[in-house]
Amino acid sequence: MQKGDFIRLKYSGKIKGADKDLDVRDNAPVIVGVGNIMKGVDEALLEMNVGDKKTIEVPPEKGFGKRDPKMIKLVPLSEFKRHGQKPRVGMKFNANGVMATVIAVSGGRVKVDFNHPLAGKTLIYNLEIKSKIENLEDKIKAILEFYYQPNNDAEKQLFEKVEIKAGDKAVEIILPVLMEINSLYKRKIAFDIMKYLDMDFVKFSEIFEKPKEKKDEELGKKDKAKDVANKNPDKEKSKKEPVQ
Repeated sequence: MQKGDFIRLKYSGKIKGADKDLDVRDNAPVIVGVGNIMKGVDEALLEMNVGDKKTIEVPPEKGFGKRDPKMIKLVPLSEFKRHGQKPRVGMKFNANGVMATVIAVSGGRVKVDFNHPLAGKTLIYNLEIKSKIENLEDKIKAILEFYYQPNNDAEKQLFEKVEIKAGDKAVEIILPVLMEINSLYKRKIAFDIMKYLDMDFVKFSEIFEKPKEKKDEELGKKDKAKDVANKNPDKEKSKKEPVQ
């Protein structure tokens, strides 16, 4: 593959020597060689073609990095209480976008490890390039999927309703009403589209339709009833005339 190629990748990853997979995707969108996946996997993809399968060993420096003692810090217990949290050993939490782990609680201080949970680990990845994405609209949708990552059926159904309109240097992404993407991710999606697909403008749109009013529905039912009565005058007449 070449740098900048859009592909669909099947992969599974685990810690070397372990049996359980920690990271599994069946059809992940990837832009090869641009650094949006871990370095060890990215380098391996450049040596593969569509349909190829490969098992690779990823050392820490090409995975989640080596463990850094400076990333272990003491945090006041009051900081956790301020956010309504009760720290306990082993608890993981998100601190400004960084995953952290509580490793000790003593008195009024909490020792927190800000290293990635897989830092210092050698990983084993099984890779398979399933296909190459060629169509422009499909590439745009692949970038959107990379950030949105639909997981459950409801999210997948919403994602299928996304419309892409790509013209000369401009892209419009029309989102279904219930599909929520925060402004930070929208900015990243737009930046990637402009950078990797040579576009100048990216527009996000949502379409809201006015719901039908109940009166209109009731009138429709009445009109339908009249039509039925006109088609069956004898039946309607028999309902109105008393039985002798």
